[in-house]
Amino acid sequence: MNPFEVPEKPVTVFITDPFEKNPLDESLFNVVIRTSSAKSAREDIAGAVFNICMQVSNTSPIILVAQERSGTLLPGIGSGLRASYRKLAGYIFIDGTLPAPNQVSTPNSQWLEHYFDSVPLTEDWPNAPVVYIQTKEDSSIWAEQVKVRGWKLFTEEVKTALAKSISVIVGETDKN
Repeated sequence: MNPFEVPEKPVTVFITDPFEKNPLDESLFNVVIRTSSAKSAREDIAGAVFNICMQVSNTSPIILVAQERSGTLLPGIGSGLRASYRKLAGYIFIDGTLPAPNQVSTPNSQWLEHYFDSVPLTEDWPNAPVVYIQTKEDSSIWAEQVKVRGWKLFTEEVKTALAKSISVIVGETDKN
C-alpha cells in the first residue's frame, strides 16, 4: 500500500457524553470518543482531538458524528483535527444541538455549562460538508436551521440515515 494514498472509506468518529439520555448503538461507528462532562468544553475538545489522533491513522479521512448536546463540540474538534493535519471529511449531527458563536446556557442549567463556555467558532466553519439527522420531533428547531443553511437533512431512523449521510459527505469530498 502506498503510504501517501488516502483510503476511500472514511472513519466515523462518534462524540458522545456519559449522560446521553438516548444512547446510540456504538457499533455503528468506527471510533467512539466519550467526553468527560466534568471538564470544560475546551478540555473535552482537546481530549477528543488527542484520542482521535491516537486511534485514527493520519491518512484516513474523518467524519465527526455527534448526538444531541455533543454537537456543540464538533467545530472545536474539527479545528483541532485540521491543526493536527488530519483530513476532515465532514460533520454529522444526530438530533444535535447546532453550535453557535459564544453560546450561553440557560439559567439553572449548570450541568450543561461546560458545553457552552464560549468555544469560539472559526470563521471558516463549517469547513467540511454537514449533514443533519432528525429522528425526534423536539429537534425540529435545529432541523429548520439546517434547511436555512442549505445542509442535507435526513428524517429517518439512524442506521439508514447514517449510511446515506456518509455517502453524501464522501460525494461532496470527492468534488473538492
